[in-house]
Amino acid sequence: MTNTESDGALYERPLAVEAQIDRAVRLSRSDLQARLLITDCNDPGYLCSESFVHLVREGRRAGDQQLISAVLPVLLGRCEANLLVKVPDGGVPDAASLRQEILENLTDLFVADGTGDFPDELDFYECRFNKAFRALRIDAVRRDARRRKRSIAMVNLPPSEGAGEPGAYEDAFARVSESFRVLPTQEWDVFREPFMKAIEALPADEREAVILVHVLGYKEESEDPDEETAATRCNCTGRTIRNRLTRAAAKLSRFKEEL
Repeated sequence: MTNTESDGALYERPLAVEAQIDRAVRLSRSDLQARLLITDCNDPGYLCSESFVHLVREGRRAGDQQLISAVLPVLLGRCEANLLVKVPDGGVPDAASLRQEILENLTDLFVADGTGDFPDELDFYECRFNKAFRALRIDAVRRDARRRKRSIAMVNLPPSEGAGEPGAYEDAFARVSESFRVLPTQEWDVFREPFMKAIEALPADEREAVILVHVLGYKEESEDPDEETAATRCNCTGRTIRNRLTRAAAKLSRFKEEL
């Protein structure tokens, strides 16, 4: 591990976690598979989440997709069970989408591990998984609350603000997908209301990316660490923002074809 505490000291796993990881990496694949299925944390064979993180990272470094495929889904299943309690249906609007977003954010960390601007971000998860995942969850819930406030504010903007004018929306969303570049201006009044409903129906993460980049004009990412971008506002990578825009564009392209 290469990440450090605020005082500059390298992250260190608790001794119990360190010992369990040492034993886990020596397990045969069949024994490991059996241990992965143990859900009782009081069982001596139970593997802590920190061990799961180490095994997935080890599998990625070794190019062992079989190991990753065995371990990561079980870890995500644990996290999903936690989210069903912490982000319950009825507790926040569209809780199911928010839970999925949180799991995708965690998955993105594993995909980007060892690369990008924060190659060692998973170090903390390998030392204090519950604390790290709690922070990830809280950040996502707060972002969701902020973007809902922004969405409400945008809906309530008077026409004189400009954002509600047909031309302004056309210019904004024409860049989302190549298909929207051929949408005639004279058709916009007919399509505006159902089109905006289609935007609102996007999953929360995709809707936020569209609004930030193609309505509010934020860059997807920037080499300037002090510049506020869609990636910094969403606390994710520029690649994640682009993936969300790609998924949104595909959905909105299908919407246009159905009109």
